[in-house]
Amino acid sequence: MIIPHRKPCIESQIKTSGNLDELKMIINDLLYSEKEIQILPSGNSAIHIASEIVSKLNPNSKTLIPDMGGWKGFETYSKLSGLTVETLKTDLGVVNLEILDEKIKECGAKSLFLTSLAGYLAEQPLKEIAKVCSENDCLFIEDVSGKIGGDCGYGDIIVCSTGSPKIINCEYGGFLGFSKKINENLKDKHLKEDIKNLLKTYKMPDIYGKMIEETLISKKSYELCIKFSNIVKENMENAYFKDSHGVSVFLSYENPKEIAKNIDKSVKLNNGKSILTMCPLYERILRKGVVLEIKKMDIHKISENEIYEILNFF
Repeated sequence: MIIPHRKPCIESQIKTSGNLDELKMIINDLLYSEKEIQILPSGNSAIHIASEIVSKLNPNSKTLIPDMGGWKGFETYSKLSGLTVETLKTDLGVVNLEILDEKIKECGAKSLFLTSLAGYLAEQPLKEIAKVCSENDCLFIEDVSGKIGGDCGYGDIIVCSTGSPKIINCEYGGFLGFSKKINENLKDKHLKEDIKNLLKTYKMPDIYGKMIEETLISKKSYELCIKFSNIVKENMENAYFKDSHGVSVFLSYENPKEIAKNIDKSVKLNNGKSILTMCPLYERILRKGVVLEIKKMDIHKISENEIYEILNFF
Protein backbone atom coordinates (compact mmCIF):
# COMPACT_ATOMS: atom_id res chain seq x y z
CA MET A 1 0.00 0.00 0.00
CA ILE A 2 1.38 3.38 -1.05
CA ILE A 3 0.35 6.53 0.83
CA PRO A 4 1.01 10.00 -0.65
CA HIS A 5 3.51 11.97 1.42
CA ARG A 6 2.83 15.54 2.48
CA LYS A 7 3.80 18.12 -0.13
CA PRO A 8 3.29 21.89 -0.19
CA CYS A 9 -0.18 22.72 -1.52
CA ILE A 10 -0.43 23.47 -5.24
CA GLU A 11 -1.09 27.18 -4.61
CA SER A 12 2.17 27.49 -2.67
CA GLN A 13 4.08 25.75 -5.47
CA ILE A 14 2.74 28.27 -7.98
CA LYS A 15 2.99 31.42 -5.86
CA THR A 16 6.51 31.38 -4.41
CA SER A 17 7.21 35.07 -3.73
CA GLY A 18 4.87 37.26 -1.72
CA ASN A 19 4.30 40.17 0.63
CA LEU A 20 6.20 39.90 3.94
CA ASP A 21 3.78 42.12 5.91
CA GLU A 22 0.84 39.99 4.73
CA LEU A 23 2.64 36.84 5.86
CA LYS A 24 3.35 38.27 9.31
CA MET A 25 -0.30 39.31 9.69
CA ILE A 26 -1.55 35.83 8.75
CA ILE A 27 0.88 34.16 11.20
CA ASN A 28 -0.17 36.46 14.02
CA ASP A 29 -3.82 35.66 13.36
CA LEU A 30 -3.04 32.05 14.37
CA LEU A 31 -1.36 32.93 17.67
CA TYR A 32 -2.93 33.51 21.08
CA SER A 33 -1.14 36.85 21.42
CA GLU A 34 0.50 39.10 18.85
CA LYS A 35 4.24 38.76 18.31
CA GLU A 36 6.96 40.59 16.40
CA ILE A 37 7.61 38.05 13.64
CA GLN A 38 10.95 37.32 11.98
CA ILE A 39 11.06 34.90 9.02
CA LEU A 40 14.08 32.56 9.10
CA PRO A 41 15.58 29.66 7.11
CA SER A 42 14.66 26.96 9.65
CA GLY A 43 13.17 26.13 13.01
CA ASN A 44 16.68 25.55 14.38
CA SER A 45 17.72 29.08 13.41
CA ALA A 46 14.67 30.37 15.29
CA ILE A 47 15.67 28.34 18.37
CA HIS A 48 19.21 29.72 18.08
CA ILE A 49 17.99 33.33 18.06
CA ALA A 50 15.56 32.58 20.90
CA SER A 51 18.42 31.12 22.97
CA GLU A 52 20.50 34.22 22.31
CA ILE A 53 17.65 36.50 23.39
CA VAL A 54 17.23 34.50 26.62
CA SER A 55 20.99 34.54 27.24
CA LYS A 56 21.33 38.29 26.67
CA LEU A 57 18.38 39.11 28.92
CA ASN A 58 19.51 36.64 31.62
CA PRO A 59 23.28 35.94 31.24
CA ASN A 60 24.57 32.59 32.56
CA SER A 61 21.08 31.61 33.70
CA LYS A 62 19.45 28.19 33.90
CA THR A 63 16.92 26.97 31.35
CA LEU A 64 14.54 24.01 31.52
CA ILE A 65 13.84 21.47 28.79
CA PRO A 66 11.39 18.53 29.04
CA ASP A 67 12.73 15.04 29.82
CA MET A 68 11.03 13.76 26.64
CA GLY A 69 8.78 14.98 23.83
CA GLY A 70 10.93 18.04 23.11
CA TRP A 71 13.40 18.93 20.39
CA LYS A 72 17.15 18.22 20.56
CA GLY A 73 17.86 21.79 19.42
CA PHE A 74 16.55 23.10 22.76
CA GLU A 75 19.60 21.72 24.55
CA THR A 76 22.10 22.27 21.73
CA TYR A 77 21.43 25.96 21.15
CA SER A 78 20.86 26.77 24.82
CA LYS A 79 24.33 25.47 25.64
CA LEU A 80 25.86 27.30 22.68
CA SER A 81 24.32 30.51 24.03
CA GLY A 82 25.89 29.99 27.45
CA LEU A 83 22.80 28.77 29.28
CA THR A 84 22.87 25.96 31.84
CA VAL A 85 20.36 23.28 30.87
CA GLU A 86 18.31 21.38 33.45
CA THR A 87 15.73 18.68 32.76
CA LEU A 88 12.09 19.02 33.76
CA LYS A 89 10.35 15.77 34.75
CA THR A 90 7.11 15.38 32.79
CA ASP A 91 4.20 12.96 32.44
CA LEU A 92 5.41 11.29 29.23
CA GLY A 93 6.28 14.69 27.80
CA VAL A 94 3.27 16.57 29.15
CA VAL A 95 4.08 19.20 31.77
CA ASN A 96 2.80 18.75 35.31
CA LEU A 97 2.14 22.30 36.54
CA GLU A 98 3.02 21.62 40.19
CA ILE A 99 6.33 20.03 39.22
CA LEU A 100 7.06 22.94 36.88
CA ASP A 101 6.41 25.50 39.61
CA GLU A 102 8.55 23.58 42.11
CA LYS A 103 11.41 23.09 39.63
CA ILE A 104 11.56 26.77 38.65
CA LYS A 105 11.62 27.81 42.31
CA GLU A 106 14.15 25.12 43.23
CA CYS A 107 16.76 25.87 40.55
CA GLY A 108 15.93 29.50 39.75
CA ALA A 109 15.41 28.82 36.04
CA LYS A 110 14.86 31.93 33.94
CA SER A 111 13.49 30.15 30.86
CA LEU A 112 11.60 27.08 29.67
CA PHE A 113 11.81 25.56 26.18
CA LEU A 114 8.79 23.43 25.25
CA THR A 115 6.81 22.14 22.28
CA SER A 116 3.10 23.01 22.05
CA LEU A 117 2.46 19.30 21.49
CA ALA A 118 4.56 16.89 23.54
CA GLY A 119 6.39 14.81 20.93
CA TYR A 120 3.64 15.74 18.43
CA LEU A 121 1.53 13.30 20.47
CA ALA A 122 -0.34 15.23 23.17
CA GLU A 123 -1.39 18.75 24.08
CA GLN A 124 0.40 20.80 26.69
CA PRO A 125 -1.62 22.97 29.14
CA LEU A 126 -0.15 26.03 27.44
CA LYS A 127 -2.20 28.77 29.08
CA GLU A 128 -1.48 27.41 32.55
CA ILE A 129 2.23 26.91 31.75
CA ALA A 130 2.46 30.54 30.60
CA LYS A 131 0.85 31.64 33.90
CA VAL A 132 3.27 29.62 36.05
CA CYS A 133 6.24 30.98 34.08
CA SER A 134 4.99 34.56 34.34
CA GLU A 135 4.49 34.29 38.11
CA ASN A 136 8.05 33.03 38.48
CA ASP A 137 9.74 35.52 36.14
CA CYS A 138 10.63 32.66 33.78
CA LEU A 139 10.52 33.17 30.00
CA PHE A 140 8.40 30.63 28.11
CA ILE A 141 9.79 29.68 24.70
CA GLU A 142 7.12 27.72 22.80
CA ASP A 143 7.83 25.64 19.70
CA VAL A 144 4.53 25.82 17.78
CA SER A 145 5.66 23.69 14.79
CA GLY A 146 3.23 20.86 15.54
CA LYS A 147 0.26 22.94 16.67
CA ILE A 148 0.20 26.04 14.49
CA GLY A 149 -3.37 26.15 13.23
CA GLY A 150 -4.58 25.02 16.65
CA ASP A 151 -4.58 26.77 20.01
CA CYS A 152 -1.00 27.97 20.43
CA GLY A 153 1.23 31.02 20.75
CA TYR A 154 1.15 31.50 24.54
CA GLY A 155 4.93 31.76 24.87
CA ASP A 156 6.89 34.95 25.45
CA ILE A 157 8.88 33.75 22.45
CA ILE A 158 7.59 31.36 19.80
CA VAL A 159 9.62 29.37 17.30
CA CYS A 160 8.34 27.38 14.34
CA SER A 161 9.70 25.19 11.56
CA THR A 162 8.02 25.32 8.15
CA GLY A 163 10.18 22.51 6.80
CA SER A 164 8.85 19.10 5.86
CA PRO A 165 6.76 17.45 7.17
CA LYS A 166 5.27 20.18 9.35
CA ILE A 167 1.80 21.74 9.64
CA ILE A 168 3.00 24.74 7.60
CA ASN A 169 4.74 22.56 5.06
CA CYS A 170 7.02 24.64 2.82
CA GLU A 171 9.94 22.15 2.77
CA TYR A 172 12.10 25.05 4.00
CA GLY A 173 12.07 27.91 6.44
CA GLY A 174 10.72 28.84 9.84
CA PHE A 175 9.95 31.85 11.96
CA LEU A 176 10.54 33.46 15.32
CA GLY A 177 8.13 35.64 17.26
CA PHE A 178 8.58 37.57 20.47
CA SER A 179 6.18 39.56 22.62
CA LYS A 180 6.05 43.32 23.08
CA LYS A 181 7.41 42.79 26.60
CA ILE A 182 10.50 41.00 25.24
CA ASN A 183 10.93 43.72 22.63
CA GLU A 184 10.79 46.43 25.31
CA ASN A 185 13.26 44.55 27.53
CA LEU A 186 15.72 44.27 24.64
CA LYS A 187 15.39 48.00 23.98
CA ASP A 188 15.77 48.91 27.67
CA LYS A 189 18.97 46.89 27.92
CA HIS A 190 20.26 48.23 24.58
CA LEU A 191 20.27 44.72 23.11
CA LYS A 192 17.91 45.25 20.18
CA GLU A 193 20.76 46.06 17.78
CA ASP A 194 22.63 42.89 18.80
CA ILE A 195 19.62 40.75 17.90
CA LYS A 196 19.15 42.63 14.62
CA ASN A 197 22.76 41.94 13.68
CA LEU A 198 22.36 38.27 14.57
CA LEU A 199 19.21 38.04 12.46
CA LYS A 200 21.16 39.44 9.49
CA THR A 201 23.32 36.30 9.49
CA TYR A 202 20.21 34.30 8.54
CA LYS A 203 19.28 35.72 5.15
CA MET A 204 15.95 34.49 3.89
CA PRO A 205 14.98 34.13 0.20
CA ASP A 206 11.56 35.41 -0.81
CA ILE A 207 9.36 32.37 -0.36
CA TYR A 208 6.77 34.49 1.42
CA GLY A 209 4.05 33.59 -1.09
CA LYS A 210 4.66 29.89 -0.52
CA MET A 211 4.53 30.43 3.24
CA ILE A 212 1.35 32.53 2.95
CA GLU A 213 -0.52 29.80 1.08
CA GLU A 214 0.57 27.05 3.47
CA THR A 215 -0.20 29.19 6.52
CA LEU A 216 -3.69 29.96 5.18
CA ILE A 217 -4.54 26.22 5.17
CA SER A 218 -2.75 25.43 8.46
CA LYS A 219 -6.00 25.25 10.45
CA LYS A 220 -7.40 22.68 8.04
CA SER A 221 -4.08 20.79 7.99
CA TYR A 222 -3.98 20.64 11.77
CA GLU A 223 -7.63 19.59 12.07
CA LEU A 224 -7.19 16.78 9.53
CA CYS A 225 -4.13 15.46 11.39
CA ILE A 226 -6.18 15.47 14.60
CA LYS A 227 -9.14 13.79 12.88
CA PHE A 228 -7.07 10.92 11.45
CA SER A 229 -5.05 10.54 14.66
CA ASN A 230 -8.28 10.20 16.63
CA ILE A 231 -9.44 7.40 14.32
CA VAL A 232 -6.24 5.51 15.13
CA LYS A 233 -6.69 6.07 18.87
CA GLU A 234 -10.30 4.90 18.75
CA ASN A 235 -9.37 1.66 16.99
CA MET A 236 -6.04 0.70 18.60
CA GLU A 237 -6.09 -0.45 22.23
CA ASN A 238 -2.35 0.17 22.58
CA ALA A 239 -2.59 3.84 21.56
CA TYR A 240 -1.50 6.44 24.11
CA PHE A 241 -3.03 9.87 24.88
CA LYS A 242 -6.57 8.88 23.90
CA ASP A 243 -8.02 11.88 25.74
CA SER A 244 -5.68 14.40 24.12
CA HIS A 245 -5.11 15.73 20.62
CA GLY A 246 -1.96 15.00 18.65
CA VAL A 247 -0.83 15.03 15.01
CA SER A 248 0.82 11.60 15.33
CA VAL A 249 -0.01 8.56 17.46
CA PHE A 250 2.17 6.44 19.75
CA LEU A 251 1.42 2.72 19.76
CA SER A 252 2.98 0.65 22.53
CA TYR A 253 4.85 -2.54 21.52
CA GLU A 254 7.51 -4.62 23.25
CA ASN A 255 9.06 -5.45 19.85
CA PRO A 256 9.06 -2.12 17.92
CA LYS A 257 11.81 -3.15 15.47
CA GLU A 258 9.86 -6.23 14.38
CA ILE A 259 6.61 -4.26 14.10
CA ALA A 260 8.28 -1.52 12.03
CA LYS A 261 9.93 -4.08 9.75
CA ASN A 262 6.61 -5.81 9.05
CA ILE A 263 4.67 -2.57 8.49
CA ASP A 264 7.37 -1.16 6.19
CA LYS A 265 6.96 -4.21 3.94
CA SER A 266 3.26 -3.48 3.54
CA VAL A 267 2.86 0.31 3.75
CA LYS A 268 5.13 3.09 2.54
CA LEU A 269 4.93 6.73 1.64
CA ASN A 270 5.35 7.45 -2.05
CA ASN A 271 8.74 9.08 -1.36
CA GLY A 272 9.95 5.71 -0.10
CA LYS A 273 10.00 6.71 3.56
CA SER A 274 8.38 4.89 6.47
CA ILE A 275 5.11 5.97 8.05
CA LEU A 276 6.59 4.99 11.43
CA THR A 277 9.12 6.33 13.92
CA MET A 278 10.60 3.81 16.34
CA CYS A 279 10.68 4.56 20.05
CA PRO A 280 12.03 5.09 22.68
CA LEU A 281 13.10 8.44 21.20
CA TYR A 282 13.57 11.74 23.02
CA GLU A 283 11.75 13.75 20.33
CA ARG A 284 8.66 11.54 20.72
CA ILE A 285 8.40 9.41 23.88
CA LEU A 286 10.79 7.30 25.95
CA ARG A 287 8.68 4.15 25.78
CA LYS A 288 8.93 1.03 23.61
CA GLY A 289 6.71 1.23 20.55
CA VAL A 290 6.20 3.04 17.27
CA VAL A 291 4.72 6.39 16.29
CA LEU A 292 2.32 6.36 13.35
CA GLU A 293 3.29 9.65 11.69
CA ILE A 294 -0.03 11.03 10.44
CA LYS A 295 1.65 14.42 9.83
CA LYS A 296 3.94 12.81 7.22
CA MET A 297 0.96 11.76 5.09
CA ASP A 298 -0.76 14.06 2.62
CA ILE A 299 -3.77 14.46 4.85
CA HIS A 300 -5.48 16.67 2.25
CA LYS A 301 -5.54 13.78 -0.24
CA ILE A 302 -6.16 10.66 1.83
CA SER A 303 -9.47 9.39 3.20
CA GLU A 304 -10.68 7.82 6.43
CA ASN A 305 -10.91 4.49 4.61
CA GLU A 306 -7.18 4.60 3.89
CA ILE A 307 -6.46 5.13 7.60
CA TYR A 308 -8.56 2.07 8.42
CA GLU A 309 -6.72 0.12 5.70
CA ILE A 310 -3.37 1.04 7.24
CA LEU A 311 -4.56 -0.16 10.66
CA ASN A 312 -5.34 -3.59 9.19
CA PHE A 313 -1.59 -4.19 8.83
CA PHE A 314 -0.95 -3.81 12.58
